Amino acid sequence: MHDRTRTRKLRVGPGLLVAVGVSLLLAACGSGDNRATNLLRQTFTGAHKVNSGKLGFSLTITPSGTSALKGPLAISLSGPFQSLGSGRLPKSDFTLGLSTSGGNVSIALLSTGTKGYVSFQGQSYQMPQATFQQLESSFAQLGSSSASGGGTGVLGKLGIQPERWLVNPQVVGNEFFGGASTTHIHAGINVVALLGDLNTFLKRASSVGASTSGNLPGGIPRAERNQIASEIHDPSLDVWTGASDKTLRRLDLKLRLDTSGQGAALLGPTASLLLSIQYSQLNQPQRISPPATVAPFSEFQAKLKVLVADLQSGLTGGLGSSTGSTGSGGATGSSPNYQKYSQCIQKAAGDVGKMQKCASLLGAG
Repeated sequence: MHDRTRTRKLRVGPGLLVAVGVSLLLAACGSGDNRATNLLRQTFTGAHKVNSGKLGFSLTITPSGTSALKGPLAISLSGPFQSLGSGRLPKSDFTLGLSTSGGNVSIALLSTGTKGYVSFQGQSYQMPQATFQQLESSFAQLGSSSASGGGTGVLGKLGIQPERWLVNPQVVGNEFFGGASTTHIHAGINVVALLGDLNTFLKRASSVGASTSGNLPGGIPRAERNQIASEIHDPSLDVWTGASDKTLRRLDLKLRLDTSGQGAALLGPTASLLLSIQYSQLNQPQRISPPATVAPFSEFQAKLKVLVADLQSGLTGGLGSSTGSTGSGGATGSSPNYQKYSQCIQKAAGDVGKMQKCASLLGAG
């Protein structure tokens, strides 16, 4: 019974779902339409020039009708980035948004490449230099680590075998997306193979300290991977790759997930997942500047503790009952802001510019 409970918690954990999205961002391939297979291989292997641009990421989990959550749980990350070279954190200015029925919150994360900042509730804070250097060290180790196994570049270093992931990929057509002409490809997913590669990815991330925060597991035992696979239904992947440069512009993952125990209480017997990743303005210069004034980082840490407590309370004790601001944590009630933000994220469908506008709704009164 103990193992069964542990499996359930792992299966529905947001950290694992985000990790699935991260690993999907890194690789995809398969057999089927020869043109589709070749395009996927060209897109997700080899070298691609991506020095700058805008990233848009959204993960939306929609519960079934008999659930504690009264609407989707949405996580978004969007903003510009500018590479500073191999093994270094890029310049970036990302907005992280979280929306639940208990409230909404956004935090801005900015890196100049040598210093890191967070902004919350209209105030900016500089990260301790030791914290920033630890992040940069982990990034450099991941970028330079060697590993056996198939693939090249990042894929080879992580030991990922993308050729096992997708089932019967097919070219859908040509579409204009992310500022470029793209080819749209649709495929099914071999979930067991995907989870095997995810297990490899988590182990490699753990080895360089990327999962030490506790948000991501350090791996998934085979029995648990098989159990998870049996409870994922109708998985599919859509990819938009540049018609001329074969560089990823958009990736959409869809699936349905069976739940039980606390997961079922929160999400209902089933939940739908939509993950969308988009790149735009590739290799166009991005202007990223540090904040003009900063407050002590300890003030942010104090606010963050209150925020985490508010979100945990909302998820475990009466979701949807909040009617206003939860105080210094910065989460707002679901009644108008949650609905506006949730609808905005869904309509954005991964569009970076639209998602950035959605983030401003989190602080709206």
